Amino acid sequence: MISVFGHLNPDSDSVCCAIVVSNWLNVTGRPATAYRLGELNPETEFILSQAQCASPPLLEHNIANQPVWLVDFSDLEQGPENLNKSQVIGLIDHHRLGSLITTEPLDAWIRRVGCCATLVFNIVTHTPDYQLSPSHALLLLGAILSDTVAFQSPTTTEQDKQTAHQLSQIANVDLDSFTIKLLDAKTDISGLSIERLLQKDEKNYQIGDYKLILGQIEVSDFYAIENQLPALQQEIEKRAQSEGLNFYVLMITSLSGSKSRLYFSQNNPITQSPITIENMLSRKKQLVPWLTQKLNADK
Repeated sequence: MISVFGHLNPDSDSVCCAIVVSNWLNVTGRPATAYRLGELNPETEFILSQAQCASPPLLEHNIANQPVWLVDFSDLEQGPENLNKSQVIGLIDHHRLGSLITTEPLDAWIRRVGCCATLVFNIVTHTPDYQLSPSHALLLLGAILSDTVAFQSPTTTEQDKQTAHQLSQIANVDLDSFTIKLLDAKTDISGLSIERLLQKDEKNYQIGDYKLILGQIEVSDFYAIENQLPALQQEIEKRAQSEGLNFYVLMITSLSGSKSRLYFSQNNPITQSPITIENMLSRKKQLVPWLTQKLNADK
């Protein structure tokens, strides 16, 4: 049985793609099961509810020497324990090629698009006799709108936009009204503890000699999270120490203002004060290159 999953602290793209890819593998004669590597965030719960799909179970079994298929990541540090000992037979991703090394050839698709779901749609619709259901089309649509921030992110491509329109037709939903509802769910941070706010969307990175976590919280406007900032700053300090990081970066993104404010744990070589950067929405395309440049310049 092939275990299909995305990265730790899963976002909508990693969860929704795992579900659709596992179904595609089963239909094409390769038994597979979708899993998640953490708790669902409110946005993903909204998408699953709209699509009337159950959440994948939490990955709890040992994957050493077991066949696995990765979606939405290729960094070992973003995966489960023993990923480096598993048999990675497939990969579908839209990020930089990470630290994954395989012992055998694998089926791999890596493209410069705004969302893994865009690739998944292209793959499954070019598979003979495979029929994408309206429910699964809605999953992929939700993932694309999430990852591209409703096409506002600089990672968005024309292929993402065209795919989203096709998926809305298959899912039989109005694209504009569904987008509004999804963005409401995306920026809903009510009732979340400080720990869950950070875990909502954070990823482990190795940039040169620096081991760090880049967390992102998307809000309607900065004022929506002002009251939690002192506790969040205390928590990133604690996380940096407890997890042996060089430092932690928290990226708070205002969707209405199309800008991000960066908060750093104290043990960092860049700054001891928050930095606001206009037109920064993407961790992958904007924050990671910005950080890489800053860290390289520090040497």
